[in-house]
This record gives sequence, structure tokens and C-alpha cells, in this order.
Amino acid sequence: MLNYFEMAASQIGTIFRVPRENPELVEAKLAAFTRQVPMMYALVVVNTTALAITFYGTAPHLLTVYLPAAFDAICVIRILSWLRARNTTLSLNQAVEKLTGSIIFAGILGVAFTAWSLSLFPYGDAYSKSHVAFFMAVTSIGCGFCLMHLRAAALIVMALVVVPFAFFFGSSDNVVFVSIAFNFIVVIGAVLFMLLGNYSDFEKRVNSEKALRIKQAELQVLSDKNFRNSNIDSLTGLPNRRNFFAELERGIVNAEHSSGGLLLGILDLDGFKPINDIHGHHTGDRLLVEVADRLRAHLAPHVFLGRLGGDEFVMFSDHFLDPDAIVEAEESIENLFDIPFEIDDITVSISCSIGYAEFPDTARTAQDLFERADYALFFAKQHERGKAVRFSAEHEADIREASSVSRALASADLERELWIAYQPIIDAETRQPASFEALARWKSPELGNVPPMSFIVAAERSGMIGQLTPLLLRKALEGAATWPEHVRISFNLSAVDVASPLSILKIIAVVQQSKVKASRIDFEITETAVMGNLAQATEALNALKALGARISLDDFGTGYSSLSCIRELPLDKVKIDRSFISKIETDSAARLILRTMLGLCNGLGHDCIVEGVENSEQVDFLRKEHCRFMQGYFFAKPMGIEQVGDYLDSAQFSMLAERTAG
Repeated sequence: MLNYFEMAASQIGTIFRVPRENPELVEAKLAAFTRQVPMMYALVVVNTTALAITFYGTAPHLLTVYLPAAFDAICVIRILSWLRARNTTLSLNQAVEKLTGSIIFAGILGVAFTAWSLSLFPYGDAYSKSHVAFFMAVTSIGCGFCLMHLRAAALIVMALVVVPFAFFFGSSDNVVFVSIAFNFIVVIGAVLFMLLGNYSDFEKRVNSEKALRIKQAELQVLSDKNFRNSNIDSLTGLPNRRNFFAELERGIVNAEHSSGGLLLGILDLDGFKPINDIHGHHTGDRLLVEVADRLRAHLAPHVFLGRLGGDEFVMFSDHFLDPDAIVEAEESIENLFDIPFEIDDITVSISCSIGYAEFPDTARTAQDLFERADYALFFAKQHERGKAVRFSAEHEADIREASSVSRALASADLERELWIAYQPIIDAETRQPASFEALARWKSPELGNVPPMSFIVAAERSGMIGQLTPLLLRKALEGAATWPEHVRISFNLSAVDVASPLSILKIIAVVQQSKVKASRIDFEITETAVMGNLAQATEALNALKALGARISLDDFGTGYSSLSCIRELPLDKVKIDRSFISKIETDSAARLILRTMLGLCNGLGHDCIVEGVENSEQVDFLRKEHCRFMQGYFFAKPMGIEQVGDYLDSAQFSMLAERTAG
């Protein structure tokens, strides 16, 4: 019995105290209280004044003038105090003290107004006495709603009014007042039920938001770590390719604003591959580190130095702009490689080729500048190995030939030359293909097999993507129409597709005219494709979902707005970029990041697909982390439609064989 009373006392104490251990809840209570309390005091002032006027002339001035005036003055002071508090930031202790004081003051307020209103009762006629009952009922209910986010205060006020009200009017000889008391108790019961329910929902919402903020903070820490890792070359400690392009963009913007220039150089080691092949990757890696250290020590602080990958390094600066300075810089870097490199017991002699280009003389954008420097490097490797080559007008003419892709695309017979390759997405539970991703392919009579990135980018730049997407989708769905109903088809949309309402209407029309149900189709979009115009992209994706299709976010984790994308877009699936699976065998941070991303997707109710799976160790890791869908060369490379049928048959046969063996 003693334990029962102790538990009851503990529960009551929990109800009537401010939860200091939950600062977020205290802050939310104070914020809601600050908004609603002035309204409560204003209600009390109006009701008190009205009741005092009703009894003025029949009750003593103490009850109709002085006490109401004092009550109103106190309420006005409290209103002003709470209004000023809206612009004040309080510490946790101050907030707890303020809320605790409000609970105490609520008790004093309830006692004072109950005693005052019942003191007026004997002086009035039937109408005036009814006003007392009305005042107590309306004021207590109004105060209860205004105080509902501070549960203790609301319960105290209502208890201090309801109990005296019930006894006072319930024990009356007047049947009307007895009925009013009974009715008031019933109403208060319903009101309390609503208030406690609203408070519970409020508390749950605050705690859920707190948990979400904590999870977001954890993910942000991991995201920041991944961002750092993705911007620094792990071998040499130099900025990597991604970092380089970001810095080059900034450098060009600064040069434009200052009407200055910028010199970009790409350095490639001559003879690195034989050293790497003969002495092994360890020696090759050591050599790259030595080269990076030598360049870092030689170059001035204002020169950006990075590693693009392999044996390529990149440099740019806005200081070497006159011809003599450029020649001097070239020669000084070339001379660095005159001294052999000592690696363990091996002496290694290598040289370097450099291609460089100037902004704004040879290019106006970072990408164009890089392409021109890269072409100059290519020319140096082919014709002047071990030297530095400056991009020239002759090189510009060569680059124009690269536009042949765009020209060939413009004159191509798209219906005949474009075709679809399919790569399966495997269900880890059934070990069967759950879907196939449709991959665009182009075999040009003039150019041969053109890489998808080349002609898709060319189509986007030229505006032809509006023709390509419906055609490719139709071909992909024609292939999918021959598959079993449970096998889905996944189709990639470009940034232009989701940004154009007309393109979406064309896509919808193709789906409706096909023999494939929309519910079997997954449309894939990338983060970069939607971030340019998130509102339009969301509207476009909602239109596809209304059709019955599902939406996948492709290459998740590679953009800068992953979390906002996964939160704001109408997604069904998330495809985690292959870069997150490639290092899980050796990198614990990569495993943790991937595990967290899988947990995030599962927590949000999205199916998760991991791209780039290439070995059984990766498969085992993903299965342990409850990742159901996987895609990569470990399972199958992209295949033509003729091979898909055989692949499905072999997969079905394998499943039957496993069942028979079991």
C-alpha cells in the first residue's frame, strides 16, 4: 500500500512540476505560454469588469470596485510583463523559474477569483446570481484552454474553480443551480479530456522534433566528414578534383570582378606507369607523395596545387600572367624533375608534361579553361613529352572537331540509331531481378558507339533532349512489356525533363500509350536535376506519381542538398551513389556513413538501392544492414533486350534449383 501511495505521489509530482531535464520542452512551453497568457489575462479583465458592473449598486464597493480594480490592475501588469518577455531570451533556469512561478500564480488567481465571485452571490437577484455561475464557468474554461501547454497551471485553475462551484451550486436548494452544477461538471470533464489530449500531442511533437534535430545533427556531422574526405586526396593530402573545380570557379569569378587573368596548368608524370607496373603500387603511391611534397615546397603560397587523380596534378594562379613569368614558371617546374626521387632503396627518374591555358584569353568559363589546358597536355604528351605546351588557336580548331557529336546527333536517325541497354536491380531477399534500369545507348553510323554522357549532355545543351526522352522511354517500355508483371522498369530523367511541364506531359502520354502499367515504372532523378527549381521539379514528380509511377532519387549523397532533397521531394526510393560502397572493405568511416544513410532511408520508409556493388564482401555487408536492393557489375553488366529474356530465364531457373535443392 505504501508503495502505491509513493507511486501516486511521484506521478502527481511529475504532473505538477516543470520538466527541467527536457530543455526543449521547457522552451516550447514557455513560447506557447508567452503567446497565450496575455489573452487569458485579457479575458479575465473583461469578465471581471462585466461581473462587477452587474453587482454595482447592490454589493459593497469593496466587492464591486476596489477588488475588481485591483484584480484588473494585476492582470494588466501581467499582460505587459508577458508581452515584454516575448523579446527576451531566458536561460533554462530562468525559464523553469518563470513557469514554476506561473503555476503558483495560477493557484493564487484561481483562489482569489473563486472567493470573490462567490462572495458576490448573496447580493444579487436571480439574474445576477446566474451571472456568477456563468462567470465562473466561462472564465475557468477559457483559462484552461489558454494554459493548456502548462498542464499543471491549467489543472490547478480548473480544480480551484470546479470543486467550489460544484459544492456551492450543487448544494443549492434551487434546482436550476443544481442542474447548472451538474452540467458544468460534465462539460469540464470533456474539456479536461481535450486539454490533456492536446497537451500529450504537444509533448510528443516537441520530443519528436527534438529527436529529429539530434538525428539531423548526427547526420550533418557524418555529412561534413564525408564532405571533407571527398575534397581532399587521401594519398597526397592535396585538394582533389572536386575541390579543384570549386576553387577554379571562385578564381575565375574573382578574376572577372578584378578584370584580371588566371593561368591554369595540368601536369602529368611521364614514365609513371612503367614504374608503377615494375615496382608495384606501393612504390607508385610513394612516388606520387614525393612529387606532391616537392611541388608543394616549390610553389608559392598563392598557387593552388591539387591532384586530379592517377599521376595528374593541377595548378592555377593569377600571378604568372606576363610571358616571361610564364616561361620562368614552366622551366622551374621542369627543373624540379631533374633530381631523381629516392624511394626506399630505389632511385626513380621521371619527367613531366604540362598543358596550360589562360583566362580570359583562351576561355571564359572554368570548364572551357580546363578542357583547353587538358587538350594542351594531350598535345604535349603526344608531340613534346617532358615539355610545357600552351593552348593555341590551332588547338582551338581541334576542339571544334569535338562538336561533331552535336552535329551528328542533330542529323541522326534517332529511331534507328538509339537503343536501350538494361541493367538488373537485384532483390537481396529473393536473389531475383526486381527491376531493370534502362540505359540510353547511341550507335552513330558516323561516330560509332557514342558514350551516353557525351550525347545526353549534347542533347541537353542543344535542346534535343525533348525529342530523346520520349523516344528512349518508348523503347524502354516496349522492352519491359515482354517481361513478367512483377519485374519493374527504371528510367532516368534529366534536369531539362523535370524542369519542363511540356516534357512531363509528353512522358505521361508515352506511358499511357504503352503496354506497361505506370505502377511498374520508376522514374529516377538526381539531386542536381531538381535543385535548380525545386518547386517545379516537385510539381513534375507529383504528376508522375499521380499517374501511378514511383520516384527514385539517384546518386544520393553526392550533392550539397541531400537532406533537404530526401525531406522535401515526393520520393519512394533512394539510390545511394556507388562512391559510398567502393571503400567499405577498408574504410570504417565509409561503412559508418553508408550504415547511417541506409538507416535514414529505412526510417523514412523509402526503399533503398545501393549502386556499384562489385564483390561478395559488399553484398554481405549490405545484407547485414538490411539493404534489400542492389545493383552493379557483381550481378550483371548492362545488356541488350535480346539478352534480358535469357537472363530472366536463368534467374528463374536458379531460384527453382535452389528450392529443389532445399
